[in-house]
Amino acid sequence: MIQDHSSLIEGKRKFLFCAGPEGARSLYILVRQAMDENVPFDFQIFLEESEEGFVNEWFSQQKMGAYLYISGKPDFLKRIQGEAIKAGFSEHDFQLLTIEPAKRRLICCTCHAESEVSEQTHIICAYCGQELEVSDHFSRRLDAYLGYVNIK
Repeated sequence: MIQDHSSLIEGKRKFLFCAGPEGARSLYILVRQAMDENVPFDFQIFLEESEEGFVNEWFSQQKMGAYLYISGKPDFLKRIQGEAIKAGFSEHDFQLLTIEPAKRRLICCTCHAESEVSEQTHIICAYCGQELEVSDHFSRRLDAYLGYVNIK
């Protein structure tokens, strides 16, 4: 789940803060809150994709009850989220904080063509010409949001 703001989740054993080069600043309030509440935490900034070996090792060393906050650009979020899931984190064990609007893939329900959308709520499918409403239904299998026919 991508969020614009977050708060510390209560009852977690430890917090993990993971940021790309541009995302560290957006975690400041959460890190400050963890420090004020004297809650255990780790903070990592990953500057390059070549650090993925370290990411895997860092995730594999965590114990159950750890909660992960990932902050950065959409590509970084997707990459680190994938690594976290491979390491055993579930969708309920982390939050994503994006620092810029993400382009979302949209699948047309009529012709199944893919389009990219940012913040639009309605688009015209470039392939079949159908007016689509951009849904918040996300298909993990297709890695895309669904576009439904706009009924007037």
